[in-house]
Amino acid sequence: MSQGSFLGRFFRFLGRSIDALRVFLGRLIFLVILLLLAIFIFSGPEQINVPDNSLVVLAPVGNIVEQPSMLDASSLLLGAQEIVDTPLREVLDTLARARQDDRVRGVVLDLREMGNVSPANLERIGSALEDFKGQGKALVAHGDFFTQAQYFLASYAETIYLHPMGQLVLQGYGGNQLYYVELLEKLGVKVHVFRVGTHKAAVEPYLLTGMSDLSRENNQSVVDELWQRFVNQVATNRALSAEEVRDYANNYPQHLLEVNGDMAQLAMRFDLVDELVTPAQLQARLSVLAASASGRPRTIDYRRYLAATNSSPEYRENQIGVIVAQGTIDIGEQPRGTIGAQSLNELIREARRDDAIKAVVLRVDSPGGSAFASELIRQELVELQRAGKPLIVSMGGTAASGGYWIATAADEIWASPATVTGSIGVFSIVPTFETSLEKIGVYTDGVGTTPLSRSDVLSPLNEAMSTVLQSSVENQYRNFLQLVADARGMDIEEVDLVAQGQVWTGTQAINRGLIDNLGTMDDAIEAAARLASMDNYTWRYIEKPLSPGEQVLQGMIENFGMAASMSQLAESAGLSASVRAPLALWGSMLKTVAPPMNLNDPGDLYTLCEFCVLLR
Repeated sequence: MSQGSFLGRFFRFLGRSIDALRVFLGRLIFLVILLLLAIFIFSGPEQINVPDNSLVVLAPVGNIVEQPSMLDASSLLLGAQEIVDTPLREVLDTLARARQDDRVRGVVLDLREMGNVSPANLERIGSALEDFKGQGKALVAHGDFFTQAQYFLASYAETIYLHPMGQLVLQGYGGNQLYYVELLEKLGVKVHVFRVGTHKAAVEPYLLTGMSDLSRENNQSVVDELWQRFVNQVATNRALSAEEVRDYANNYPQHLLEVNGDMAQLAMRFDLVDELVTPAQLQARLSVLAASASGRPRTIDYRRYLAATNSSPEYRENQIGVIVAQGTIDIGEQPRGTIGAQSLNELIREARRDDAIKAVVLRVDSPGGSAFASELIRQELVELQRAGKPLIVSMGGTAASGGYWIATAADEIWASPATVTGSIGVFSIVPTFETSLEKIGVYTDGVGTTPLSRSDVLSPLNEAMSTVLQSSVENQYRNFLQLVADARGMDIEEVDLVAQGQVWTGTQAINRGLIDNLGTMDDAIEAAARLASMDNYTWRYIEKPLSPGEQVLQGMIENFGMAASMSQLAESAGLSASVRAPLALWGSMLKTVAPPMNLNDPGDLYTLCEFCVLLR
């Protein structure tokens, strides 16, 4: 009796403690949110002055993307690192404004915190840097450990500084995929694949232990062209030959031995950088360009510069709406960084119903995803055109598979020479776990009225369901071919020759009739104005505003460094790092190694370019 009473008291105490902790944490988070809201509401905009003869420090953080994605609170609680991506438009706007600003002496590229950038967007920023230099202003770059993408942008500078203990490695384009067919066999998971397209490599990890010869040949041609463009541009920027740049990359280990392992000296030896300087020496060099009264360099961070030079957009009756479609394509409402058919279609409808908007540019940066979601988006784009509004698709780093599906609705398709596109194909992947269950002594059995009644992932896939899935895949592939043929004025047979899941660069795609023009988003906007017969116009982004909660969370991450605090909060609640780390890692792996498994197409039909994901 006393034992039972003790246990009862203990569990009641434990329950009350958990309830009290839950209430405390809830109130703490609520107070933090109230505090942040008060700061946002009552703090007026800071007056920022741009000093004369100043240097704008362009220091992008994270990946440079069309549209930053939102990191949700649950990810932070599971221990995810804070991610602050940089919008491509901020980089381009900074260079465009600084180019015309008489107060700006030059731009300093601080690329130490910059992450991934697609080859197409690298070339777009490079073009903007070239335009900036054309105004006769200074452009310098510095770094400690240049990544390949960082160095590509740095190569446009008149002077490149590297830390004496820094390094510069050009590893080329490429990457590895995971192939898990043997793991699935050991786990007893049977993966049933239905596809059309000899090159549809997204299904190969579930079927093979390595890349097929057809996929290897196609993918190699893409990375070879992208690498050739990279090498040629760096050689031009640095007044070197392409052979010298290629020699540095191909024979890096041998060359490093020649300089006793000194990576910084090796970069100097090949004239890839101009000077090795410490941070103090760097400040002295910058002071020569733009010194303040104190002798320090007169600099301003690029985000402060954008805030100082931001002006209210001039309203005009004739407008071009720009809509960003970035990420994998899925059903329903999706957050930024993923294309949701419902959320994107709401923006398309907004553009269709706005009388001030006369034409639309759809900026696509997507490897594809759900076939059904892609078709829902394409249909909404057709409705936009029926309303008399021209549609131009501007392809970013990637516009493949489902990304190309939605592009077929356009009046014109524009792409960068380094855009990765194509991958016209359809597949379906259905895992079943009957063997896995048998390994632990679990079996399935039942009754049904039709051959499809007992079809589920816990039972073997019968012939009837296999026939349904394969015929659906083949039908969707024919639909895809027909969409492309109608849009591009080609025969289905012609489309099939460049389809079959094959991927192409922009220059390869234009030669195969899959796109109309090579150019930037600015070129696409001009094309939209031309089709809408507008000489005087403005353009603006059409995007869903952040909710109050998202605004607060973004402010916490960007301005208050709350990612670490949220992680500590989770740990104080009993969710230890040993628990959170595997959960966060598992979620990250699911998103990166098995994209089809994260999508929710109702017919299990996907048009996705997994190779393109490696290049994003």
